Parts: sequence; structure tokens; C-alpha cells
Amino acid sequence: MDRHIKIYTNTGKAGILAKEGDKYVFTYDPEATLPVSVTMPQRLESWLSKELHPIFQMNLPEGTLKETIMERFAKVRKMDELGLLELVGPYVIGRVKYGLPHHNEEAITLSSILQQDTHALFEKLMDRFAIRSGISGVQPKILLQIKDKNTLTTEEYIVKSWGEEYPELAFNEFFCMEAVRFAGLCVPDYKLSENRSMFVMKRFDIKKDGSYLGFEDGCVLLGKGTGDKYYSSYEDLAKALRANTAPQKRLESLKILFKALVLNHFLRNGDAHLKNFAILYDEDYTDAVMAPIYDVVCTTVYIHEDLPALDMSGGKIWWKKKTYLGFGKQTCKLTLPEMEEVLDQCAEAVKKAADSMLAYADKHPEIKPFANRLLDEWDKGLGSFGYEPTERGR
Repeated sequence: MDRHIKIYTNTGKAGILAKEGDKYVFTYDPEATLPVSVTMPQRLESWLSKELHPIFQMNLPEGTLKETIMERFAKVRKMDELGLLELVGPYVIGRVKYGLPHHNEEAITLSSILQQDTHALFEKLMDRFAIRSGISGVQPKILLQIKDKNTLTTEEYIVKSWGEEYPELAFNEFFCMEAVRFAGLCVPDYKLSENRSMFVMKRFDIKKDGSYLGFEDGCVLLGKGTGDKYYSSYEDLAKALRANTAPQKRLESLKILFKALVLNHFLRNGDAHLKNFAILYDEDYTDAVMAPIYDVVCTTVYIHEDLPALDMSGGKIWWKKKTYLGFGKQTCKLTLPEMEEVLDQCAEAVKKAADSMLAYADKHPEIKPFANRLLDEWDKGLGSFGYEPTERGR
């Protein structure tokens, strides 16, 4: 073996991940009790791959977070994929870990994040906690342990910021997520900081006893690397969800996917790629359910010609209503009355989120120009299906 690292799950050591020549090799420990992925069941034979296996690629840091880690450690260790996993290994989403976490981790208070938020504070947090943040995505983000001063309990959150390229991204995500919540979909707990510099979301892969749920995104389920997150279709994603969720949850998962895609259309989210859909499970795929909806933003407010992230019916456009109805019927096995109900629920949810956004803007007039641009995009989405615009647009 050129290099290797030990892989762990909730119940202990799962196996060894090694680099041998130009191949990656994962071998289960004979005493392992849990699979590392629903796509890699336990067996005596090793799992070989020319690229790092998708389940291990899933949590490799990206973007600003990766740059921060590499700047700090490039001089003292080899910063290839295994090197990155070794550094952030105990602190990744899901139950697969690449080392054992330390105890008595430093925690900060939620109020300090929400009430004293500035971009400078986020940069300091990034500098301090980057190594403890095994999380993918190009947007600046970190994992933090946050302490509640009232209950003295500590919980884990994902904290996101934004730069000049995507102004008010935290505000954008907060109100898009409000629409998702109003539509009745399961979402994580989330908050917007007072100065709008940070979007704070509670992790949803941790059980009450402190152990972790299995978490696998669409790239893993389809056997794709992170770099291929835009190269697939929503039909393929639906098939993966149907194949890897519990039998009694499959139709429900497909309905959730359909509703999420309609909301992405109304909200003009062109970044609903494979990594933004996932399953959660306790043991294996026999109890797997679709994960809460996360990472929803309006992208066309920044990139006016942006298109959906994945194909549907063989192309990438802002599809017409009939395309969604065809997808819902053929792929998600929904009836016309069920789909019409979903469309109405989504339209009302977007309008309710718009009302909430306007109320916020009344109290913070400096955000009104951006809020109006955001609502212009939402109105395009609603209008494409024949719905009336938001209250502001009437």
C-alpha cells in the first residue's frame, strides 16, 4: 500500500482505505458490523476504484474551505485526497469517519453567531475551525459546535457565509428555505444572523444519543464522483431514490422529490444538483428515507441565464408545466389530482415566503432593492405555470 487510513462507523472500525498505485482500495474489517455505503455492501473481496470511491469523495472539502485547509497544512503533510480526509476525518457529515473525534471540543454560543455576525467574524471562525469541517460545497461554510446558554447543551451546526460574487446569499437561502418549509417539506432547523452575513443550519444526521445516521447524496447513490454532480438527470435521481429508500417510503420519497423540483422551478434555483439530494438511514437501505431538503437558493438573481442543474426529459431548460406533469406521472407515479395539489401548495408557499420577506424588508429598508430583484425571479417562476405573482408584483 502506498498510503492508507482507517475507516470508522458508529460501531467501530469498518475497514481500511488505501491507495495502491493508480487505484483506491477499500477492504472491510472482518468484524465490521455496518456497511459504509448502501452501494458498497459488506463482503470479503475488496472494493476497487480508479477514483476515490463516491462515498469517500462525498465529504471532501471544496472551495474556500479546501483552500484554507491546504494553505495551513500543505507544508507539513501531503495534501492529496487521503491527506484531506485524514485532517477532517472525525468531523464529516454522516456516520462514516476517518478517525476518532476528540472530546471536549471548543464550542461557541449561538447568540454570538446570530447577534455579533460580521464577515470578519466568519473569517476568524474559518481560520479556527476549518480543520474540523469535513463538508462539501463551494460556498464558504464550516461545521461548528454551538452551545445553548440556557440549556447548556451543545449541538452541531453548519454555518455559511458569502462573498462579493453572490451578495446577500444568506438572506436568499433563508427565504427560499422558508418557502420549502411553508410547502410542508421536512427541513433542518435554520436561522439568519442579524446582519445577514451568515446562514446557520442545524445538522440533521445526528441522533439523540450522539451517534450518526448514514447519509448518502445523489452522487454516491448513482456511483458518481463529486465532479459529476451536474451530469445526470432527475429521472436517474428518482430511480436511485426508489432503489435505495425503504419499500414503505418509496412513493413518499418520490412525491417529496417532485415537490422539491417544483419549488426549485418557482424559486429559480439552478443549483439543485445530485449532491443536494440525499438519503438518511440508521442501519442500511431497508430503513432509509429521503433526507430533509437543504441548499435551496435562487441562482438566477446572480446568473440571469442560469438553467436547472440536471436534465429532465432529455434537456436543461426551465420546463413547462406539462413536462413536470409528465415527470410526476411517469417517474414519480403520481396522479393528476396529487400533482395539481402539490403545484398549488408550492405556489402558496412561495407567496407566503414572499410576504415574510417583504415584512422583513420593511424593517430593514437597505435590503429592499435585493429583495425586489429576488421577487422578480420568483414571479417569473410562478408566472410560467400560470400562477398570479407575489403580492408585491400585483
